[in-house]
Amino acid sequence: MSKYKYLIKNLGLFTLSSVSTKLITFFLLPLYTYYLTTEEYGTTDLVNTTVQLFFPILTLSIIEAVLRFALDRNENKKNVFSIGLCITVFSSLIMLSISPLLGFIPGLENCKLFLCGVYIVTAFNSLFSTFARTIDQVKIIAVASIISTLITCGLNILLISYFHLGLDGYFWSLIFGNLIGCILYFIWGRYYRYISYRHVDKALLKRMLLYCIPMIPNALFWWANSSINRYFLTAMVSVSAVGLFAAASKVPSMLNMITSIFQQAWSVSAIQEYQSEGSSKFFSRIYEVYHLCILAASCFLILFSKWIGLLLFQKEFYEAWIFVPWLVLGFYYSALNTFYGTIYTASKKTKFLFTTTILGTIIGVIFNLILIPFWSVTGASIATCISHFVVWIARVMDSKKILRVYVDQKRMVSSQIGLFILVLLISQQISYSFYLGFALCIVIAVINMRSVISLGRLVIKRFRGKAA
Repeated sequence: MSKYKYLIKNLGLFTLSSVSTKLITFFLLPLYTYYLTTEEYGTTDLVNTTVQLFFPILTLSIIEAVLRFALDRNENKKNVFSIGLCITVFSSLIMLSISPLLGFIPGLENCKLFLCGVYIVTAFNSLFSTFARTIDQVKIIAVASIISTLITCGLNILLISYFHLGLDGYFWSLIFGNLIGCILYFIWGRYYRYISYRHVDKALLKRMLLYCIPMIPNALFWWANSSINRYFLTAMVSVSAVGLFAAASKVPSMLNMITSIFQQAWSVSAIQEYQSEGSSKFFSRIYEVYHLCILAASCFLILFSKWIGLLLFQKEFYEAWIFVPWLVLGFYYSALNTFYGTIYTASKKTKFLFTTTILGTIIGVIFNLILIPFWSVTGASIATCISHFVVWIARVMDSKKILRVYVDQKRMVSSQIGLFILVLLISQQISYSFYLGFALCIVIAVINMRSVISLGRLVIKRFRGKAA
């Protein structure tokens, strides 16, 4: 199978699982915003954000090493999985042991055990789904994620809307749904075959830790770059403000869905093709397609953000729509950062990932402190944009030392200027903003028409070659 066909096959399967699961959770938002208060919804977001904080620390970012080393033909997959499993089990025990201390985190006083439960099922689900990618069990990923999400969705509706369990119902649904996913992976994927009951391969363990431990600071600073504004809002405004921010963030999460689908398939192809002949051309073509998809999705979400808000946000949550355009712009740059990050992981040169993420985090913290006192949630949203933009610029400049991705710079800059103006038009609610925004989207499409046509010709050429 060619490298393009392999990537497209994985994209199709990941799209099936990710789109279905993301859409289901996306359309649960009206349920949450109707039955939960802004403070309760803010608490759910703080729990999930805190889990993301502890995950790379306690697991030593071993998931990244499992992906990289299990794809290496010279490594024993059984030994790689066993090491990942041992560290995941150990991290879960540590989380349980420190659970009494979690109550000191503002907003989490009554959610300590739920946080531990969410962490444990998240850690094992991440390990199993990552390993499934390395042994080409993509179909299992699709089925397990869909079943897990359907169970979570059903329990949410039952426990929150029928039994009125509120926060407890939300967390029980999340934990049980993910637990079912873990069981499906372990039994259907027969992962027990990959558990080594003998001694741990210490040499392999050392190589894996040397690879993944430098990624811990990067993961932490990346977490801070994207999530620390929740804690600033809690301290400087209120937990309710976090709830509004979290609700608004669900809209650009649709853009994040595209990124995650792509990243799951692309991370494997990037590693496999990095040292192949013509890798720069391959990366450049994929980036062009990827950017067009992200740009189109961003324009759509920003232009229709008010209508999306009417559909998804209930009661006092409706005012959250005004933050959506800035958050979409931030997710746009975050998505571009994701692509350039694969260049560093594929080349095993992950040091600069850490450096750029530190830079973005520092910028984010500074602008959160400056903007939140004046503009509250809007300030946090703008700070997110600025920090992701800075990281993108830094990675574009530095990654050229490893692998050059060829981009039409004039087209890229023009598109981004147009996207920024679109954000201003919609967020400021000026007269005829929708119609002006629609006209601007057409201009952005025209700017990129040449790229669309060239890619279309490439696809037609490949189909004709296949038919011949």
